Amino acid sequence: MSFSRFFRLIAPLLFILVGVSFAAKSQSGRVHYAVGEVFVLRSGTEMVIKSNDPDKSKLKKAKNVKERDDIITKLESEVIIGLPDGSSFNVQENTVVTITKLSFEDGENNFITEVKRGSMKFDVQKQAKTKNKIKFKTGIATAAIRGTDGFIGKTAKCEIASLSTGNLDFEISTTKKTYAITGGQTIFYCKDAAIVVDLESSGNGELFRELNAVLTDTTLSADAIRKAAEKADKKISEKQKELRAKINCHIDPLPDIVYSAKQTISATCSEGTYIRIFGEPQRSNGNALLLPVEWDPSTIGQKKVPFTCFYEGDPTNTMQCGLLTTYFAGSSDTTTTGDQALLTIMSSMPIKVCDPAMITIEGVFDTTDQNAVLTVTLGKYTSKNLVPLSAKGRFLHSIPVSDKNGNWNENTLYVNFESKNGNKNVEVPIRVVKSCKTVNLIPPTLALYANQCKAALALGQTDGDKAIYTLYIDNVAQKEIYFDSDRKFYEKLTSGIHTYRFHVEDLAGNKVELKQRLQCYPPLRNAKIVIDGGEEPEYIPVPPPPRGINTKIHRQLSFSVKNLPQNDPTYIKQIDITLPGNHIQLRGTDLQSNRIDQQIELPHGTSTKVKITVTLKSGEILTANKPYTVQ
Repeated sequence: MSFSRFFRLIAPLLFILVGVSFAAKSQSGRVHYAVGEVFVLRSGTEMVIKSNDPDKSKLKKAKNVKERDDIITKLESEVIIGLPDGSSFNVQENTVVTITKLSFEDGENNFITEVKRGSMKFDVQKQAKTKNKIKFKTGIATAAIRGTDGFIGKTAKCEIASLSTGNLDFEISTTKKTYAITGGQTIFYCKDAAIVVDLESSGNGELFRELNAVLTDTTLSADAIRKAAEKADKKISEKQKELRAKINCHIDPLPDIVYSAKQTISATCSEGTYIRIFGEPQRSNGNALLLPVEWDPSTIGQKKVPFTCFYEGDPTNTMQCGLLTTYFAGSSDTTTTGDQALLTIMSSMPIKVCDPAMITIEGVFDTTDQNAVLTVTLGKYTSKNLVPLSAKGRFLHSIPVSDKNGNWNENTLYVNFESKNGNKNVEVPIRVVKSCKTVNLIPPTLALYANQCKAALALGQTDGDKAIYTLYIDNVAQKEIYFDSDRKFYEKLTSGIHTYRFHVEDLAGNKVELKQRLQCYPPLRNAKIVIDGGEEPEYIPVPPPPRGINTKIHRQLSFSVKNLPQNDPTYIKQIDITLPGNHIQLRGTDLQSNRIDQQIELPHGTSTKVKITVTLKSGEILTANKPYTVQ
């Protein structure tokens, strides 16, 4: 075979391989829009993105940014950079940002920057893979995000992160402590302390400009910072309200699924409105405008397209005037791995289950094999083949999740696709929020058995849940314990009779409570009967009564039961006083004190022994005798 024939044979294959490598890997961000003085420092060489200075304009032009580039903006300057997956970031005025990592390869996205001075806005697409890393650093703080928009910045002594929507984890490298904020919140980290504030203007770049002027005063207290933020928020909110009154836009939606990485969107806005996606703002005269948007063909997944507007005369007062979402499923110009072509999950991960109490999984699959099989498995449940039930290669399937269904402890959903073109299994992480009442339906159970000075308790229906157990004695909380499973346990009862409440509440607020009066009388080793006058025989001189008159006299027998706790008579079960021909029993309401004064009858002319028997509730029996002689 000649060299020329060999080259003609292999050239198409080389072209395909080169195309695959190029499409699947992207390591640069594209400059969409710049204003003012914007520069890039690359490997020690200064390059220009935008400048009105004739000398600076002669520098080499930078149309994109790469890993290890420094992006520098001057006063009243900014630049918008688009990332391969459709995410974007806006380096605001008087800012220095270093790109430490920029790699979008085979569906794995890694983008890390460090704000050395100033601030940057971001609008990040939802990241389909948990190993994707989108992070923004500011000295000692790192903000990790997944599908959100807002800004991060650094002032003289404070690190700031602020969100319009989504979630952000703000980690402090010096303490390894992480603070989580959500849309509508702004976090300040100043003087080794974090302050989280709910602000209507959170995520608005104007908020940083307002705060940057205030935070030059490094002596401000946390309360002063909070008040300054609220004051700036009020000012910005009023400006936004005025802007919303002027701007009215209708934006044609995109289809649920698109197959091209380039889209053109029609937007019609009130005259005088400037609108943009990432590029140069276009002025509306009241007619429809066509706005292009594109992303790298290899970045299959969910896409959001934000629209920014301002009204003529004030380009610094901007607002989001529209947001479209779609799913890019790839196209003929898309180079994907075999796995991506077979099956792609569109749902954000992990899938959160709360209200409604179900997992909803959504995705797209290869439609070239009509006999393909697609199933979803959660625990013991496996769905029917979803291929015949899905239109145009897009599937949507929901599975109820709750403790009653027995699947609320699952943490992984399995999606399995089998076709003649290959097989693919996807493990989708799920997070069941067990504090949601729609998921956590079964209340805990509690059984009680009391014996002597011990209460035996059996806790049920808490496996996989968490419950707070609180013990109340006479309506006063004594202890609080967290349980995460069913168990049997004991409580020692307090001496005496008390009202006990055993209260259990699970994560969703489901409750069970037992209330009962219980008694505990531990053994009393030192309890004794003390008779007034002692136990020595007592002589009572009384003249004999006339013949035919009752010969008995009345005498008060007085004694005390000593060494009871707090002299509490409830420790006494009963008292028996026995003398010839008579038996007196005291119990219940007869026992109002540990001291007893009881009238007894003694016969004249003889000796009588009175026997006192005290039975304690703890089981001890105390006895004492008192002899009397009446003559």
